[in-house]
Amino acid sequence: MNIKNILPFLLAAVLMASCESEDLSSPVALFTAQTTPRYMFKINLDVSGSFSSKDDDWLEYRWDINGDHLGWEADWSSNPVVTVQFPYEYNGYIGLQVRSNNGTITELYQGFYTNEDYRIQKAWSDLELDFRRIDYDFSYTDHHRTWVWGYDNIQLPDSQHWYNFTSSEERAEYGTLVPWNVADTLDNDYRLPSIAEWQQMIDYCGGASLAGFNLQVLADHGLQLTLPGIIKGGQLLEHGKTGYYWTGDEIDEESAWALKISADSDEAEFVILDKSSMASVRLTIEFLYYR
Repeated sequence: MNIKNILPFLLAAVLMASCESEDLSSPVALFTAQTTPRYMFKINLDVSGSFSSKDDDWLEYRWDINGDHLGWEADWSSNPVVTVQFPYEYNGYIGLQVRSNNGTITELYQGFYTNEDYRIQKAWSDLELDFRRIDYDFSYTDHHRTWVWGYDNIQLPDSQHWYNFTSSEERAEYGTLVPWNVADTLDNDYRLPSIAEWQQMIDYCGGASLAGFNLQVLADHGLQLTLPGIIKGGQLLEHGKTGYYWTGDEIDEESAWALKISADSDEAEFVILDKSSMASVRLTIEFLYYR
């Protein structure tokens, strides 16, 4: 074989060796939402399912949260979980780029759809002052479920037995702060949510680590809980910083459980309060099933 015939083979061998020495394979990009996306609620996006074909590779991630293809809302990070406020009322796309340590990038845009089925209406109750209710509707193959919550903090007329704010604006926003024994006997049908029922709402709002934020979000499909504070020893404390909401679960004759949310935390937690403390009230009724 002459030199002219050998040169093409040598060139091909060099190119093959070059390709083998530099791995140009792209990482696989995968991500999920850890909880159901809901408009304006915070959710965790988890990219830990992404991987590289190389065992010793490390990956970085960045996100296009609003899906506009115009920019990336976060710098590159090795953290596989990011917390974002979901931007779409009905549906939209979120973008992800995954970069390996050799600079190879894989891009993925994933569609999300939110199905909010709820209605807000007047609640007929034994209370002198009316309040609204929000009904969450869920349809299944064999039944229909309606989940009913008070849409406002309960307001009561002036009395020495509970606390009302002085201005009409604050009354409308914060409602009335009442002791547990009053809260537990307000209505024959509507009642204080149990810890289990509050927990179901916490789960609906993204779990304990995010529900404190999501329960306060000013979105029609949320409870929009406010932060009136609490009355202890006749003094209004933590006003505008914390909200305490009674549960129907007692500890003993002197104390009961309450839900606590704060302005400076995304978390929701349960705490024990003396029953003489005055806290906020949201009422609920039994789930309704139609078969």
